[in-house]
Amino acid sequence: MNASPLFIETIRYADGVFHNLDLHRARMERTCREVYGTDAPQLVLPAGCRNGVFKCRVTYSQQIEKIELESYTPVPPRSIRLIECENIDYHLKYADRSRLGELKALADGCDDIIIVRHRLLTDTSYANIVLHTPQRLLTPAQPLLHGVMRQRLIADGVLYCEEITTADLLPGNRLGITAVSIINAMLPLGTVPPVSLSDIIAVR
Repeated sequence: MNASPLFIETIRYADGVFHNLDLHRARMERTCREVYGTDAPQLVLPAGCRNGVFKCRVTYSQQIEKIELESYTPVPPRSIRLIECENIDYHLKYADRSRLGELKALADGCDDIIIVRHRLLTDTSYANIVLHTPQRLLTPAQPLLHGVMRQRLIADGVLYCEEITTADLLPGNRLGITAVSIINAMLPLGTVPPVSLSDIIAVR
């Protein structure tokens, strides 16, 4: 009999506050309903106040397997390569990230990748993306994973969904995109500087 798959939630803990817990718990609930047909296990996080920013990684299946808390310092990407992959599915936040690791290994000297699926931009190897234009901030309408930070920014009217093609990262593109930022639960918008289009390498 195959072992139950493991899933993760990565929660930002900053100066004694766990961020976006409602969205993390909701995603756990959706995952457990889809995979097991049950409610998600109760999430009890460690108490106490610590100065600074920490990554709280919750590993779970039908029960909480492990909770880890570690100091977090972002490492901003300075260059990104576009990589095509038609058959990747990461709509659930699996603990097994081996397929994403295989794709990132194709970065060929770049700091990270953006995965292109069905000719549309999706996510990097670990983050949703934000496309900067003079009028507004865009995010791909069909990401690999509906991240909690992305959900929050869409709900707050900060981000707007759009189907983004590789041609939209060329100079003079139809949407006026000038740069790309990354966001995830640990990276609120503006945490790391955006990557200019000149530092994004064409699809291979």
